[in-house]
Amino acid sequence: MAKKKQYKHVKAKTVQEIDVKLAFEPSKTQKYIIYSLLIILPALLAAYYVYHALSVNGYFGFPLDDPWIHLTFAKNLVEFQSFSFFKNEMITSGSTSPVYTFLLAAVYIFYKNEFILSYIIGILFFCFSSYFVYRLSSLEFRKENLYALAVSVLFILDRHMNFISNSGMETTMFIFILIAAAYFYRKRQAVPFAVFLGLTIWGRPDGAAFIAAVIIDYAVLYVLSKKDKSVKLFDKKDIRNIIIASSAFIICYFILNFILSGSILPNTYAAKTTYYTPEYRSRLMFLKLEVWDYFTYGVYTLIIIGFFIAFLKLLYDIFKSKYNPNLLYFAFILILISLYWYKLPYAHRFGRYLMPVIPFFILISVTGYREFLIITAKYFKNKTILQYTGVLLLSAGIIWSVINYKENINTYTEHCKYINDRQVTAAIWLRDNTNENDIVATHDIGAIGFYSNRKIVDVAGLVNPELISKIQDRDYNNYMTGYMKQQGVTYIAFLREWYRIVNQNPLFTTAETMPPEIMEIFKFIPGKTYILPSMTKSCLMEAEKYFGQRNPQAMRSVLQVLVQCRDLSPDCAFTYFLLANAYLALNDKANYENNIKKALEIFPDDKYSLQLAANYSKNERKFEEAKNYYEKYLSFFPDDEKAKSSLQAVLDSLKNK
Repeated sequence: MAKKKQYKHVKAKTVQEIDVKLAFEPSKTQKYIIYSLLIILPALLAAYYVYHALSVNGYFGFPLDDPWIHLTFAKNLVEFQSFSFFKNEMITSGSTSPVYTFLLAAVYIFYKNEFILSYIIGILFFCFSSYFVYRLSSLEFRKENLYALAVSVLFILDRHMNFISNSGMETTMFIFILIAAAYFYRKRQAVPFAVFLGLTIWGRPDGAAFIAAVIIDYAVLYVLSKKDKSVKLFDKKDIRNIIIASSAFIICYFILNFILSGSILPNTYAAKTTYYTPEYRSRLMFLKLEVWDYFTYGVYTLIIIGFFIAFLKLLYDIFKSKYNPNLLYFAFILILISLYWYKLPYAHRFGRYLMPVIPFFILISVTGYREFLIITAKYFKNKTILQYTGVLLLSAGIIWSVINYKENINTYTEHCKYINDRQVTAAIWLRDNTNENDIVATHDIGAIGFYSNRKIVDVAGLVNPELISKIQDRDYNNYMTGYMKQQGVTYIAFLREWYRIVNQNPLFTTAETMPPEIMEIFKFIPGKTYILPSMTKSCLMEAEKYFGQRNPQAMRSVLQVLVQCRDLSPDCAFTYFLLANAYLALNDKANYENNIKKALEIFPDDKYSLQLAANYSKNERKFEEAKNYYEKYLSFFPDDEKAKSSLQAVLDSLKNK
């Protein structure tokens, strides 16, 4: 009996002595090498995005229109010493990230190339973020630095981080502030923590989510410290200093916005939350498309598994009344996503609003995989399994990240061209074809505001906050028209998918070359310029989808939609033009003729109706009628060689009669 007990004791001891740690602590020299690589690698990887886009497109660009909003404020700060969107005449809190705008202005004093200075700032903050990701991860894996290196490598290779660092936006700066705040919080260094905590709100209003997460985490720490004396807290003096210093930063932020626009938050907050309401996109679709699909694409499929393992560990530790360092990161991710889910169910293009959680998402995942490896090694009583499985997982993560990185290079390049061909080209047209005193109304104020050098009326409300409360009104088109008349607007630059102007030919359009999202510029003529109500615009967009099919069933379906459009806005010539097209496809010539005549009655100069009527008359051998249509069409569009050729054919037919 004694021998049996002794045997059990020896067996237990053997299991206990199995080393399940991937021990590695870099030497001083190794640390310097690591730090150097943490700066060099992200700089090179991000810069390659710019190089590739430049080599393909032939020019620098941004994949979003918003960077030029920051740049316009920065330029006016330098040139007019005013936080204004036009010279010193439009003072407003139209910047989501005033600290980023101030930083741009500081650099703009010395270097005025808007692309280079934006790239440098974005990439530098990506490098700083990489460094602090490693330092923060090293706190989580104190004697297992290989895990910290894994977090850093995955972060540096992340496709979204490389993309956004060259976008001209504040995102990498905001991420740096968040990571630095988390690092100094974990180190219990009160002064730098207070500074970065206060800066979070200056980086973006979303910083409030991180502040809330810190409060939750520290409250849990405080409760647990009553039982566990090893829990390290800030002393009372530090707490007082943190509250005073961070509150001072936050109060100054509120004061700045209030002075500029009469609200403690920037105009962008109210404008975005008003436009992108849950009616725009349901909260359920937000969770599916912009959260779940976003964080399960590509290498994130692998990362999210570790994330869920870490979440189970968090629940276990909560049950055991044990502190889990991941609580802070989980709380931040949950609060940020919940805020967007409730208030603004839209993560914006490329998931930009959710990118700040990515470094914490990766860190949590690696801690989850570490738990998995430890449990696996203990179960099999074999450290080799831990080592090989760890190498396999990291290799898979790196390879998958590289694939995603390369895919996103093309996305970045394409969207730089996309914005250049629409917003930038429209801005240059306005600069070259309008007078300095002209006023332009638009909803995409970035490139147009920066390059056109014209005063802007922002119908989306970012720099004209008085419009925000009206944006979702059904008759906003009428209110907008009246407001533009009141403000002396002379030109309008709209994406057709946002606001549609009918019964007037555009002075500039990308309709022939670059659908979808067609940019158009019109002369604003009070009493004539007609902006469709949003319901009619949506109805017409739905109808246009059917014309790609051109089969009888599709044409019968589109007729039902177009009748609704006609009933909503009976004075829209474009609706009758589409009705004429649909009836012609069904060979209903009588209804075709009725609708094309109605379209031309409302809008005699309509390019598309004149084209359709001319071609139809020619095909029906009504040459005199066709001649009149072609001649009228060419009086407006004299450079159309195809129409000239058709007119000549009609004239020849008339001679041979």
